[in-house]
Amino acid sequence: MKVTYLNDEDLVFFQHCSEEQLAKIAQLLTHNEKGKRRLSSTLLHNELYMSMDGHPEQHRRNWQLIAGEFQHFGGDSIANQIRGHGKLYREILRDVAKRLGLKTDKAMPTPAIEKLLLEHFVRSAWKRMTDEQKVRFRTFVELKVMELETMLPHLIDHHRLDHGIEHLLGFQLSHILHKHAAVSIIGHGMVRGAGLGGPVGAAVNGVKAVSGSAYRVTIPAVLRIACLRRIIARSALQHAD
Repeated sequence: MKVTYLNDEDLVFFQHCSEEQLAKIAQLLTHNEKGKRRLSSTLLHNELYMSMDGHPEQHRRNWQLIAGEFQHFGGDSIANQIRGHGKLYREILRDVAKRLGLKTDKAMPTPAIEKLLLEHFVRSAWKRMTDEQKVRFRTFVELKVMELETMLPHLIDHHRLDHGIEHLLGFQLSHILHKHAAVSIIGHGMVRGAGLGGPVGAAVNGVKAVSGSAYRVTIPAVLRIACLRRIIARSALQHAD
């Protein structure tokens, strides 16, 4: 199946992202945590994308292909083949939020849903952190506030938000999803993070596995895209001032 980008108002901001930012998203979509190519990836078979391998703007010039690859992972593979494209970002976002235990209003703006998701993820991870891990995390995001609820508003609008989310994701989320969602679960089976250890265990507790491969991609990808949108919006405001 070729990469087909469905016009998506929630992903057009990709064109304003840096080469490095888009390269990280592309890497997540095309390779697993061990650096091996994902068999379900179509981007690495795209002639235009691969013809620019090594080009300093390979990802910026192909942001639509990267967005299309993400949409592909967010949709059922059979449905993708029938309709010729994946799902819109907002549908994938709400699906991920639901599977992480969040209720969202259909009328809520996309950035508002993303903010709730980011806050929920950090809170869930924080509950499982040891005191030592909390100290390391605060140092990593360059915030000295001790209490989570006091720190969270600063973190959500902080220039190191993406680093903080990436720090929490680490390899643990990939490991949890790989181990517990690798096989599709029919019906309403729940993926359990309890007893796995680490701060991210609780963050994925309750994920309904429809496709292990898809969730290993869409959950961390949505969290990173949510961070990127805030970074790009903040940068635009700073330049406007």
